[in-house]
Amino acid sequence: MAHIDAAVKHYKRGQSEPDQTLFTDVVFRCNQAFEGSVKEAYRVLAGKDPSHIKPHKIEEFLSEADLLRKKVLDQFTRYRTEWRNPSTHDYTLDFDEDEGLMAIVSVTVFAIVLCDQIDGKLAFDAAAEPKTSQSNSTIEQNEPLLDVVADTLAKFAGEQIQGDTAVHDQSTRHYFHVAGTIAGYLSSELASIPRVDVKQGQTFSERETDIVVERVSDTGVAERIVVELKISSPRGRSLPRQYIERNAVQKAAFFLHLPDVNGAVVFLYSGNKRHYRVFDAAGIPAEKLRVVAPALDTKSQRSDDAPAG
Repeated sequence: MAHIDAAVKHYKRGQSEPDQTLFTDVVFRCNQAFEGSVKEAYRVLAGKDPSHIKPHKIEEFLSEADLLRKKVLDQFTRYRTEWRNPSTHDYTLDFDEDEGLMAIVSVTVFAIVLCDQIDGKLAFDAAAEPKTSQSNSTIEQNEPLLDVVADTLAKFAGEQIQGDTAVHDQSTRHYFHVAGTIAGYLSSELASIPRVDVKQGQTFSERETDIVVERVSDTGVAERIVVELKISSPRGRSLPRQYIERNAVQKAAFFLHLPDVNGAVVFLYSGNKRHYRVFDAAGIPAEKLRVVAPALDTKSQRSDDAPAG
């Protein structure tokens, strides 16, 4: 971010001084910010040391390695195409005030969405670390993956508010950090099941998922469960529960029509709720979708059926 701050200072000087080359300096500073960002992405997302790798090699790797989430890749490609490559390969280019501003905006947006993904990846890695004491896992190897994922998410929610490693305040922090923690927890808890992989940000039919749990059978057939995640803050206002649930179910239902997806779990996570329940969604086959949500604190709560509406 220091390079972006320097770019802004050059930009302000260019507005107040009769030196138009300052706006070209703005773009060069933005390029340095871009280069630093992609190096950090290479370090965290790819798990590789960027120290002795040329910047353009890192950029080529990130553009092809399927590591960046769609919106991050879009901003990466936009800045690289519109600013980084032209200014690097043509040293005769000069940039004006408008172009300097656009370069600052472009690299800042890229840095923000990239930091979101990096934050989530760090949270994933921390949560996925092997436990010092093995948990009492009761997962049956042949249990339906849909049920395994739903039950594990309910377990996560209960543990986080009760245990020493509680993250119930995370829902007031950053969405991607919480999502990374949840995905990492799934990865850790399901590690005992052969050929299970937990991924974030996978795209199916041009729509990005929050979390995907994949199990590959002995014959090489992949079973995929999509997790549609909704995180609500324990503080402040929130949309009505039924609206959030209905919207999440509709989003999850889209993936159920795709041949690559076998089931979906809607996870309504609130950091200050202790008790969660797993139930079926109205209008969706039980073998296709589960909802994991806080138990309603009302006398009219129905125990196992789907909520009205």
